[in-house]
Order: sequence, then structure tokens, then C-alpha cells
Amino acid sequence: MIRLLSLTVAAFAIGISEFVLVGLLPTIANDTGVTLGTAGLLVTFYALAITLLSPLLTSWLSRYDSRPALVALMVVFAAGNMLVAAAGGFTGLLVGRVLAGAAHGTVFALGAPAAAALVPKEKAARAISLMFLGLTVAMVIGVPLGTIIGNALGWRTTFVIVAALGAVAALAIALLIPSTRTGESVSLREQIALLTDRPVAMTYLVTGLGFGATFAVFTYLGPLLTGTAGYTASGVTLALFLFGATTVIGNLTGGALADRIGTVPVIRIALTGLIAAFVGILLTSSSTVGIAIVIAAWGVFAFLISPPVQTHAVALASHRGPGAEKAASGLNIAAFNAGIALASWAGGTLVETLGVTSTPWAALALAVLALAASLGITRPARHEQTIDVRLPRARPRPH
Repeated sequence: MIRLLSLTVAAFAIGISEFVLVGLLPTIANDTGVTLGTAGLLVTFYALAITLLSPLLTSWLSRYDSRPALVALMVVFAAGNMLVAAAGGFTGLLVGRVLAGAAHGTVFALGAPAAAALVPKEKAARAISLMFLGLTVAMVIGVPLGTIIGNALGWRTTFVIVAALGAVAALAIALLIPSTRTGESVSLREQIALLTDRPVAMTYLVTGLGFGATFAVFTYLGPLLTGTAGYTASGVTLALFLFGATTVIGNLTGGALADRIGTVPVIRIALTGLIAAFVGILLTSSSTVGIAIVIAAWGVFAFLISPPVQTHAVALASHRGPGAEKAASGLNIAAFNAGIALASWAGGTLVETLGVTSTPWAALALAVLALAASLGITRPARHEQTIDVRLPRARPRPH
């Protein structure tokens, strides 16, 4: 288990890096002399780097020994965050975010098989869950704590700490993870072939639109709460903690519920709940208590969708073989981040034109489109067994 903690630390650092901007975005915008909507591109570019570069890096690195590959990726991640901390202008920040984002997705693509290889086969799922525990802890504790540190000591300090965590993870992986192959290599041809499979492609669309919808609002949640709901900086931190805590509930419930009633119904329940939550934000944006209640419910539905869409995508591709399953999983992770990129860009556009209170409209539109697209994620009856899959238990949110 000690060996697995090196991967947990890596996931913890990555989770903070991805989400901590939510609490620091206004300060970064002021310090770098850009508008709030432009500062939101730091989220967009990070997600785009995961979407576009991670599949290429995974295809290249999956054929090699995983230990040096993971060490190199965490060094790149640490360097990217140090560049963010030291950058003198906004362009430097963007470059640093792209570097960190490129490493992000590939670490999870290679790290999960490496974690499974450390334990007996029957304990593989538990080993992978321990790695992904780092993301959960980052969302609940790391992001609010990073926001507090950023507000007290400066936002650059937060990214220095994240870079240090990345370096510690790189050293721990080098010392604790044995040399091992990651299994079947994943070719770009396999990944592209999956996109021609209509139910699989529609599942990716649902993943991107449905999960991404949250980030049209979440990226700009700080200014929304301070500008209209009367929250202080400490109040925003508490709201982030509340959101993070309820995402854990949603993630666990999504797995358990999909195990009981199947993936497709849970996906549609989650999307319906998200639509209701975004309407709730529009109605309660000026109420301190009301929006807190909505944020709690929103966190549940935002991550309720994660386990079923990931498992559904893999199940649809299972008839193509293990390599296709890995490719399907990787592409769905790319779809998650493509959705984040689209939604954060759409939200930033609305912030620049109509103001921060209009961001829930973009989220609402994306969630409605995702619900409509969910009608196309099943196969004909003869393939029923690949559709309504059951989860063994709650799975962590993929990245």
C-alpha cells in the first residue's frame, strides 16, 4: 500500500491544479491585467491540453516501462505549475497550464494499470481506487485549502506548493514503483475507430456536454457568489468545500445506483438533476442561503454522472477487445475535458457580454443537449448486454 501512495500523491497534486483556479480566478485576473473571461482561458487551455495531447502521449508512452514514463510526466507537471507561479505575463500562465494539462491525462491513463500491477488481480480495483482517492481528497480539502493559501499568501504560492507536490510524487514513483509495462499499447487508429461507432460517439457527446455543463458556472463561481449573493472570500471557500463534499456523495451514489438500475437510467437522472440545479442557481443567485442549498444539490448531480458514463463507454467497446476498452476509457476522459474546455469558454463569453449571473444559461443549454443526446447511446436489443451494464461498486471520477 505504501507504493500506491506515490500515485495517490500524484492524483492529489493534479486534482488541486485542475480545480483550484475557481477560487483564485478574480485575483489572477487583477494581477495579470486581463478580464475575468480571459482569465477563464486558463481552465479552457488546461482542459484542451488534456483532450488533445493526452491521447497522443498515451499512444506513445503506453508501449514503454511505466515507471520512467510516470516520473517524466510528473516532472513536466511540476515544471508547468512552476511556470504558472513564476510567469510574468498571461501568456506564460497559459503555457504552464498547457504543460501541466498534457501530463495530467496521461498520468491517469498510465497510472491506473501501474497501480493494478502492484497487487494481486483480485485487488486491482481497490488499488486503482486508492490512486483516484487523491482526486477526491483534492476536491474536498485541497482546493479549499489552496484557495485559503492563495488568498492569504498570494496565488503564486499555491502553484509553488502544487509544483512541490508534483516533484515529491515524481521522486516517490521513482523509488517505490517497480519497473512494469502498462499492458496493451493503445494506437491512435484504435482510438479513431471508436469514434465511428455511433452509440460510443454519442456517449462521448453526453459525457462532454453533461459533465462539462457544470464548468460554465463552476469556473466563475467565486465572482458569482461575491457579486450577487453577498459572499466574502471565506464564504467562497466554504462553498467550495460544500461542493467538493457533495461531489463525493454523488460519485459514490452514481456507482451504487448504476449497479442497481443500470448506467443509462442513472445518466439521465443525473442530467435531469443538473438541469434542475442550473435553474435553481438562476433563481437563487442573490440569496446567500438559497444558493448554498442549490450548490449542495448541484455537487451531487454533477458527479453522479461520472461513474456510469465511463463504464458505459467501456462496455460499449468491450466486444472489440481489451485494447479497445483502454482506448474507450481514454477517449471518455478526453471527452470529460473537452466538455470542460467548451463550457468554461462559453461561460467566459457570457461573463464578458452579459455578466457572471448569465453563466447558468450556458450550463442549462449544454445539459439539455446532453439529455437529448442520451437517446442515442444504446444499441439495438440484440446488443442489450453491452448497454445496461452494472458497476461492481462506485468508481472514482475519471480524468
